[in-house]
Amino acid sequence: MYDRERIARIIGDIERYLSDLQALNIKEVSELEDRRNFYAASMLLFSILNRTIDLGEELVAANNLGMPSTYKEIFEFLVRDKLIAASLGAELSKLVFYRNLLSHEYHRLSEADVIDVSRRMNIVKEFVNKAKELLGSI
Repeated sequence: MYDRERIARIIGDIERYLSDLQALNIKEVSELEDRRNFYAASMLLFSILNRTIDLGEELVAANNLGMPSTYKEIFEFLVRDKLIAASLGAELSKLVFYRNLLSHEYHRLSEADVIDVSRRMNIVKEFVNKAKELLGSI
């Protein structure tokens, strides 16, 4: 059973963070030379990726798909049970790398990494739309 209120909060957070990231309007690596832009963008990306994982965990739990032992496994479970397409699951699993980089090795994060992951946010939008579809829209 879906906790619609919790899922709605998660989706609301993701959409707000995506909007904030878009408002920064950072398109090129050179724009991240301003450390405020770099820190703002990287924190927004970290927050988006964490909430995306939270959304996946909620869908796994609500559908009794098992107990994933890794973040990547969350998306594997959703693919296995055909709640999301394999291509979407693979792309979401790739984003886990960036989440871990942002979390555990922030000192290694480059301006190019920030641009790369920000260009992948369409994957998060697609996942949010799929979650809304599964829930009959929130």
